[in-house]
Amino acid sequence: MISTFDLTLLGSLVSAGGLVLLRQAKWPQLDFRRPTRGKRGIALTPETREQRVRSTGLAGARWLTVGALTLFVAYAHGEKDGYLFGPWTDVMFHIVFVSTCWAATVSRINRAGIIDSRVSSR
Repeated sequence: MISTFDLTLLGSLVSAGGLVLLRQAKWPQLDFRRPTRGKRGIALTPETREQRVRSTGLAGARWLTVGALTLFVAYAHGEKDGYLFGPWTDVMFHIVFVSTCWAATVSRINRAGIIDSRVSSR
């Protein structure tokens, strides 16, 4: 069984990602995308913007739910000792793993917004 430390760290990072995505859905003017260098971005229609806000909110709710469940499992069933690799290696592993998952989620949301705007402009 995985240690309480690992589950708590993982649950905390996942919950933080959920909160960030929910905040993004609440204030859509805050954008995760990197600034485009010399390229003009695709103008989002109100429908596309609404779809993007909705999908960001759903992703945030999913991340927050999974994080809360992970924290519950950590406190209810986690082992008292032991690490996957070592204390600091586990921290780095979880940060890299969860950051990659966050990036994939945000990329998917942004790509869906771009595809929707291209379809609606035709």
